[in-house]
Amino acid sequence: TAESADWFLQPLPGTDVAMMLAMMHVLIRDGLVDQEWVAANTVGFDDLAAHVAEWTPARAAATTGLAADDIERLATMYGNIRPSAIRTLIGAEHHEHGAMFFRTLTCLPALVGAWRDQGGGYARSVGVWSNDVMDHAALTRPDLLAGRSPRGVQMVHLGRLLTGDTDALDDGPPIKAVCMIAVNAMVSVPNTELVRQGLLRDDLFTVVHDQFLTDTARYADIVLPATTHIEATDVVTSWGHLYLGWNEAAIAPQGEAVSNSELHRRLAKAMGFTEPALFDDDLTVLRDTLPTIDLDELRAKAFVKVPYPEDGRPFADGGFPTQSGKVELRCDLLEALGQPALPTYSAPSEAAFAPRFPFALMTPKMHTRFLNSSYSHLPKHGPLETSPSVEVHADDAAALGLVEGATVRVWNDRGELRLPMRLSTRVRPGVVAVPWGWWANQHPDASSNGAVANSLTNDTLTDWGGGVAFWDTQVALSPT
Repeated sequence: TAESADWFLQPLPGTDVAMMLAMMHVLIRDGLVDQEWVAANTVGFDDLAAHVAEWTPARAAATTGLAADDIERLATMYGNIRPSAIRTLIGAEHHEHGAMFFRTLTCLPALVGAWRDQGGGYARSVGVWSNDVMDHAALTRPDLLAGRSPRGVQMVHLGRLLTGDTDALDDGPPIKAVCMIAVNAMVSVPNTELVRQGLLRDDLFTVVHDQFLTDTARYADIVLPATTHIEATDVVTSWGHLYLGWNEAAIAPQGEAVSNSELHRRLAKAMGFTEPALFDDDLTVLRDTLPTIDLDELRAKAFVKVPYPEDGRPFADGGFPTQSGKVELRCDLLEALGQPALPTYSAPSEAAFAPRFPFALMTPKMHTRFLNSSYSHLPKHGPLETSPSVEVHADDAAALGLVEGATVRVWNDRGELRLPMRLSTRVRPGVVAVPWGWWANQHPDASSNGAVANSLTNDTLTDWGGGVAFWDTQVALSPT
């Protein structure tokens, strides 16, 4: 996306909130706030104004690595151009303070009244699931949990859990069995080398349900075959529009393959559970989960439009899904949960490792033929892409005596990779990038011993929301 932009600003990873606070400073200082809309539809403006008074563009520039003039220009453009829209996809939540990123970002359209305009406001991702479409209670079935206290653990702490970390286990008993469904954990979970240690335990019973013999499946005691999309009937969310799609099974499940939902039904039966809802077929679950959608119409037409205001202005007159019904520039609920009531910048704790590991590591989904952890081995996917490498800015490469194509050691206390180096103008000085999604055997250097991009990544949880700080990872580079 940045390569197609008219203007690309590249703050240091994890520092975006500082830039946003400085933008608010400029908007308020220069009288670019829509005072009428703010008065009617927000809470806490005066507190926010006092809070950002010290966040000058110069202060934010020192934190973000951007030029103060660029922050001034961006804020001024944002305050004057209408309509103005901010769109994010996934990624920002993979910082330690990722929740604060979104909390802060959503203050900007409120300050300038962007929600008044068709095409103005903020959109996170591009799916169409919402409370107007999905019945979350029907999906999670809390009624089935009455009188029970099922144990929950953090999947992103899989390595800690499987190696007996008492904090991750929350004083519960050790995990003796694991069933991997719809995940290639040895590629997609952070701190992969710790996951590897756990999966190598002799006393761990491991089951993997998948379409392929993935890196994770190679550690399984039992591998169960999973269906593909052409063997399953399902509803498909949009990618940038307002329609739900229908995916009709084209063929029956092949061989012994079963879908995720059918596996759960069979497990429920084998384990002696009797609640009828555990045995609902897929169509019943879809009808219960999508009560506002005519499923028969969707199946017949293959797509239906989801509920959305005809004028394209869902919050023109407020009505936000908050306790107050307004944009809470100061949020007392967050404060009650132990978080700052006002948007607040905090440096990532991983930055403390910078003296030993001076480079911030990004692990982007950057390929056009695969964007997940399951398809890079297929002949029309991975082989048509460039193989794994590390992108380094020319200034950093020169300082380290590294040349294009040379094998470079990328390492920290979690693991190491040995990859060809590519000189890059896409990363800024102090930042390096290793593409995510490749399996172990697709890395060019066998001495990496099965390591992948996530062998290096941080498994610290985000400030709230249960995310994980993949992208707050510090590494060192050296010639091999």
